[in-house]
Amino acid sequence: MPTTPSRKSPSALKSTRRELLRESILEAASNLFIQRGFQGTSMGDIAEAMGVTRTALYYYFRNKEAILQELVSEVTVMAGKLAAQAADPQADPAQALRQMVKQHARLILSHPVQFRVVERNEENLPAALHKSAQAARRQVLDRFEHTLQAGMQAGQFQVVAPKIAAFAILGMCNWCAWWFDPAGAVPQEDVADMLAQFALRAVTGADEASRPSGNSVDASLRRLREDLALLEKRLQG
Repeated sequence: MPTTPSRKSPSALKSTRRELLRESILEAASNLFIQRGFQGTSMGDIAEAMGVTRTALYYYFRNKEAILQELVSEVTVMAGKLAAQAADPQADPAQALRQMVKQHARLILSHPVQFRVVERNEENLPAALHKSAQAARRQVLDRFEHTLQAGMQAGQFQVVAPKIAAFAILGMCNWCAWWFDPAGAVPQEDVADMLAQFALRAVTGADEASRPSGNSVDASLRRLREDLALLEKRLQG
């Protein structure tokens, strides 16, 4: 006997609409913060861009500082939580690194403008949230560094400076916020897959057997640059 599709209750529909509007406010505010700067944007500007009254806007956020705080929670703080969840000390290092890169890249790729806003406006955060954001960044870096160290100890990775490699991999992911086009030819998930492949290729040195040996940090960074250049060509093609 066929089942009828379930319908959301009025309260659930109301909650969904509220969440969608909240996300729309964050997106509109992020775009204005990029265009005009945080200090040059008012709540009135955001309300005008949204086509709503300032009173309606205040129902969701009391001021633009509250909007920035929410953006930090959605991007920076969330990145720390995701890294902590992905870094299983019992997992295979290569698989763990792949998962961590894809997870971090997905977060940036799905919030490119928001990430750029947060990166440019950390000085406008309240002291407590500024401290939390810094702690989250350190947590992400530490998790990547520990995973790279585990891969070295297991003989899977050729990196000799795991912190430098961690910075390079995170920089590769974070830079997506400046060039990724959600409406472009390459879907978000495909880009995340490519970045994970590039990161693994850089630290395993699987294709370096026929090349002269040298500083493995320089070699890893060179491979990352080469792979990013290849990705840029694919995106422009």
